[in-house]
Amino acid sequence: MKRRNVFLKLIIIFIIMFQSYVYGQEYTQWQLPTGATARFGKGWVQDIEFSPLGDKLAVATTIGVWIYDVRTGKELQLFFGLMKDAKSISYSPGGLIIAAAHQDQSVRLWDVEGNNRRPIATFRGHEGTINSVVYSPDGTMIASGSSDGTIRIWNPHAVQIDNQLVHILPYRNEITTICFSPDSRVIAGGCVDGSIRVWDTGTGREVDTFYDHLAKIEQIDFSPDGTRFISASSDGAVILFSLVSPAGRISEPLMQEKAVYSLAFSQDGKSFITGGATTEVQKWSTNNGILKQEKTLTGHKDVVRSVDVSPDGSYIASGSLDGTVRIWDAILFRERDKLDAHTGGVRALIYTADNRIRACGTAYDGKLRLWDAATGRQLSILNKHSDLTNVAAFSLDGKLLASAGNKIGRIVVSISNPDQISELEGNPHGITALAMSPKATIIASGGNDGMIYLSDIETGGELGDIPGAKSTITALTFVSDGVHLFSGEKNGFVRHLNTETGEEITKFQGAFSAITALALSRDIAYIGIGDENGTIQLYDYKNRRRIPILTQHTRKITALVFSDDNKTLTSGSDDGTILKFDLEEILTR
Repeated sequence: MKRRNVFLKLIIIFIIMFQSYVYGQEYTQWQLPTGATARFGKGWVQDIEFSPLGDKLAVATTIGVWIYDVRTGKELQLFFGLMKDAKSISYSPGGLIIAAAHQDQSVRLWDVEGNNRRPIATFRGHEGTINSVVYSPDGTMIASGSSDGTIRIWNPHAVQIDNQLVHILPYRNEITTICFSPDSRVIAGGCVDGSIRVWDTGTGREVDTFYDHLAKIEQIDFSPDGTRFISASSDGAVILFSLVSPAGRISEPLMQEKAVYSLAFSQDGKSFITGGATTEVQKWSTNNGILKQEKTLTGHKDVVRSVDVSPDGSYIASGSLDGTVRIWDAILFRERDKLDAHTGGVRALIYTADNRIRACGTAYDGKLRLWDAATGRQLSILNKHSDLTNVAAFSLDGKLLASAGNKIGRIVVSISNPDQISELEGNPHGITALAMSPKATIIASGGNDGMIYLSDIETGGELGDIPGAKSTITALTFVSDGVHLFSGEKNGFVRHLNTETGEEITKFQGAFSAITALALSRDIAYIGIGDENGTIQLYDYKNRRRIPILTQHTRKITALVFSDDNKTLTSGSDDGTILKFDLEEILTR
């Protein structure tokens, strides 16, 4: 008996130690690819939802789905299967399964307590991006709305693929958001043209249509009693509708100055919250069909993309372009927790003097943001472009940052003081790549015409150009001597160039798709080559051989940098994450 008790105690101790190890690990170490030592950033926030019990918060991002403990703010899980981002998520009524709409036009079901790499079911059939996915409150259906103009209703319990699809609801235009009524009997869908349609889920028959919005519908939510729903559009309009009144629309449009991206009813249906193209989360009352502002939550530094209210009404959650998800006390109306590192797409990387990684990136709005990669803390917003930022490059010392947007031929150089900027002329046919010489005296800019233009940073004058490329210049990096330059092209070729003579020294196939990032080791022994598919090749320049690196990035590689000691290669991606790779492990595997 004593032996048995000792054996049971040992098992219990082992389980506790194993759980402590798994949940005690830093999220930066979770599910890393071979050779990687850390992942910084969790991906852009695309959707958030509380679990049915309100104890967990699911966050859909560009690399997968994160699960947080609402009470502690700790990361619990990352569903990362098949390296696909998640645009929309929905919990099953029991809270044991999450449905996620992924970038490959599929809906996947994830076991919250099970394997975080392999889904338990996959639903396919859409021919366009899935913008919204939702579980029915009774758990018998999953609906997905797509840019292909259809809503598909699936049976989540069907084992055979032939039995998965229940209905296809045609719309004739892109579906942007969908929502079931609380009794699961009807589903409402919003469209890019501002219309809202309602279907009977049992028959698939359309039962109502509303044309009150004048712009794209961003989100719809039903009241808890199912008699009303509220909708928000990209022109800032919020409208309350009735499903039982012949008039349909209950309220006059509540017009906000900027787009409203997300909304959610309160538990009692007497109020709702909104988040949008401002930095605020707002609470509104719905008394007698009059929408009136009650409270405002401030703290976000940028656009709010998604909001939700916990089932018991205790908490509000909001996800923003500032790289944070915030949890608010819905009773006291104050911030309770801040979940960091949900940063936007990376545009440039640099190692600082103290060997920290500093990243520059952008998100939906194109603004440049500077952040500390290890902490995810946003350091500043550099909003000097009048258009979207396409490319950026740091100077070697990290004191200068060059960036270019859609505006033809224009480069903005920011110094440590963001108000001190210089505007230079770059490639007149559009700038698709940038690089600064080691001494920060020259900027090289590549464009769609295959030309590389050299500009003097101090005077802004043109120093010359280098022709010869057969394709768009998509990546540039200087050699440490400041004379030689490597260029990457859309056709996958890399060229080694002399900037003083324009001579092409070598040319080789660096990738089999468009090259989007280049980096040189200090001794030029290796070249890091990133492409549009999110993969990296480590190119042995002396022996002319490629060494592939499995990155797990879900979007294109946008930045690469070697550490000063040539021991680490760091990659940045449009998915909002940064990976550090141990070169010794990669070269010896």
